[in-house]
Amino acid sequence: MPIDPKTDKAFRDLLDHAIHNRLDDVARGITDASARIYEQVVALAIQVAGYIVIDVCKWLPVEADYREAARVASESRANLPVTEDESYAFLARMVFGSDSGPGVFQGSENAPVVPLFTTAQLLLSFTPKSMEMWAYLDVIESALEAADQTRLDVLPAMVFRFGRK
Repeated sequence: MPIDPKTDKAFRDLLDHAIHNRLDDVARGITDASARIYEQVVALAIQVAGYIVIDVCKWLPVEADYREAARVASESRANLPVTEDESYAFLARMVFGSDSGPGVFQGSENAPVVPLFTTAQLLLSFTPKSMEMWAYLDVIESALEAADQTRLDVLPAMVFRFGRK
């Protein structure tokens, strides 16, 4: 299913604010978005973050990979207001785990912005050097849309084809 253009616009606008460390604009954007759009933005942030970590690891990551991705991302040049522990919780529990919602970041003032700031940190840290960040996001979104259209029964053939050296 194609990414809804309204969701994508909200996601990219909020991500741009996060990348430039404009916390007030991120908070305002979340407040201005409908609950449905924000829920879809978070779902898209989860998918994008997952893609980036898998792309960097070149395999399905394990806990040590989430921890390392969170560490590297937290040291991004933007100095964004999300802690390494919050980024790790987002990756381990929401992206690659089965948790969702506010309970993941209980007690954190950053709870609503962690998905956006962590995804921003991952983009800043792991965009391939040969590519511009927004172009990498275009590739990721195209891949997510293509994967959404792929039948699960072709997965073994894809693993065989692309997993061979």
